[in-house]
Amino acid sequence: MNIKYFTKSKFKLGLECPTKLFYVGKEIFQNIKIEDPFLEQLANGGFQVEALARLLYDHGTMISSKNAQQAADETKQLLSLEHSTTYEGAFVHDQLLARSDIVTKRNNTLKLIEVKAKSSRRSYQIEDEFFNKRDKQKVKSEWEAYLWDIAFQTFVARKSYPQFKISAHLLLIDKDAVASIDGVHQKFKINKSNSDKRFSIQVEQGLSYVSLGNSLLVEKDVTEIVNNILDGEIIHSNGLNFTENFKLLSENYLNDIEIHSLVGRKCKDCEFKLKSGQIIQNEKLSGFDRCWTHDGRVHSSELSAPKTYDIYNSTFSNKIMSEDGILLASHLNDVNLNQSSSIGLGYNRFDRQSMQLEDIKSGNKRIAFNYDAFKEYKDRIAFPLNMIDFETSAMALPFTKGMSPYETIAFQFSHHIIYQDGLVEHATQWLKTSPLSFPNFDFVRALQKALSQNNGSIFRYHNHENTVLNGIKIQLEHSQENDRDELIHFIESITSFEGVRGEKIVGNRCMIDLHRLISDCYYNTHFAHSLSLKAVLPAVIQFDIEIQNKYRQTIKDNGVSSLNFDQTHQWLKPEIDKGLDPYYLLPKPFDGFDDEQLSSFMSDGGDAINNGGTAMMAYSLLQFSEMDTVERDQLEQALLKYCETDTIAMVFLWEHLDLLYSEGIKH
Repeated sequence: MNIKYFTKSKFKLGLECPTKLFYVGKEIFQNIKIEDPFLEQLANGGFQVEALARLLYDHGTMISSKNAQQAADETKQLLSLEHSTTYEGAFVHDQLLARSDIVTKRNNTLKLIEVKAKSSRRSYQIEDEFFNKRDKQKVKSEWEAYLWDIAFQTFVARKSYPQFKISAHLLLIDKDAVASIDGVHQKFKINKSNSDKRFSIQVEQGLSYVSLGNSLLVEKDVTEIVNNILDGEIIHSNGLNFTENFKLLSENYLNDIEIHSLVGRKCKDCEFKLKSGQIIQNEKLSGFDRCWTHDGRVHSSELSAPKTYDIYNSTFSNKIMSEDGILLASHLNDVNLNQSSSIGLGYNRFDRQSMQLEDIKSGNKRIAFNYDAFKEYKDRIAFPLNMIDFETSAMALPFTKGMSPYETIAFQFSHHIIYQDGLVEHATQWLKTSPLSFPNFDFVRALQKALSQNNGSIFRYHNHENTVLNGIKIQLEHSQENDRDELIHFIESITSFEGVRGEKIVGNRCMIDLHRLISDCYYNTHFAHSLSLKAVLPAVIQFDIEIQNKYRQTIKDNGVSSLNFDQTHQWLKPEIDKGLDPYYLLPKPFDGFDDEQLSSFMSDGGDAINNGGTAMMAYSLLQFSEMDTVERDQLEQALLKYCETDTIAMVFLWEHLDLLYSEGIKH
């Protein structure tokens, strides 16, 4: 007989949205969430952190059974001993099931330890880390899911073993830690079976926690917080206490009763939807659409219409949707938008929101170009223009002695040059993926060499490149590199940074933010709520026939060189679906998952810089997996092509904007 269990994963899902408990596990409801434990663990460092935690709590017994009752029986045997350590211990009470990463038994005391790749600091006090400064009874949003997770485990464990004293702990990565040996990350390799997608960690033979030098983990005793959650003194952000949430979610899930919760901003990333916006497709139902049409406020014909949260930079949407009940963007007025008092030539947030709302209501498609604002940029740039893009990662386990967890690793850049006569060249690129090397300082040296080819302006897209270089500058300041001062001077010349008195200092060749330029100068209906490069680019190309005609030609014929693609490659193929998106035409090295889908795996660690899912996944795989030369070369080629696409995309944007500017002069 198959018993239906209410598990901690179902409890967590129900806290996100109670209605999802009715959809989950039912084949009839479309679920677009990718369920791939290997990719999830690869992205957030969970593999290595779990293995490291087991070294700290060594000589434990793994409960590997997937059968709940069998796993609970095996756990019970271990807990009958006076002292034991259990990995993946299972607690069953009636139809409740919870599994804990590590359970220690010492006499009459059980210690539940939840291991997370999320970082903390040993120096942080419990009350300061987990609670809001103004309200000590309100848990910080970034910790709420973790604390209610361990609270559920504690609740079920106490029901199962009321005779024991049970405490709750989070075992986290310590950002205050400094590695005292090189290559900690190489002590834990990933083995994956391609046949059944199983994976395991190969820990270096004979490795002990002590042999790794300085401790990289910090344990937080959250028993008091958990007790307060279970006693109802701490309320969840959904407005209910633990008992109310538990009763509502468990009873309705176990009895397969649908809970009709209010729709709102939380629905934006719902996985139970059909991408087409249809209610039924390929015999699948859209849970998302079912929710939105339940109370009649949204008609089925309006399901594909933009929602209130689809407005650009819609910080107002949560309040508007929950308090005023405005669900569709077309029902908004300018008074609902973020009013702006900013002064300047460029478009402000309200301008962009107002134009978008006007287009939604009218159904028109348009572009708007702020000629005067662009002229301000144009007047201070110098040719040739250097378009650069970085690929980075932030690993839980440090690469080298002296590094702290989650320090940024810069492993790649691409560099296109636009000359004043219109010639475009993929001038330089750099990639270093060796598992035994720390790339950051060589990265800066290579970047300095690349940008010293000319004195032209340097463009980045958004803040990432500036943040990365300022981080490497701090690393250099603590290093013994012979050219340290020269590299620091170079970084300061192309970045903006905070001075010793807190003032903003701008380098004499400071990178120009193309994202900011777009925000100030250019509006396009197809941007919708996003100004990310991957959203902006296809929207721009749709309106620019010249770009389409130029880049549908092969590299051999369009006059733009490439360091990675052969002469027959076409950046655009307007004749096919999605052919105006150069990213769509790239190879997908991870089972066909696109960059956005891969980025969705990177939330759990909390410290990874989400600057491209494909690049970060590929780099992680190159660091932690055993692979042959052919497979390594294929991944490196994919990395080179992805990064080149980022900088050619910046070229497309500049050519489009400059064309609009030139047409403005003609008129």
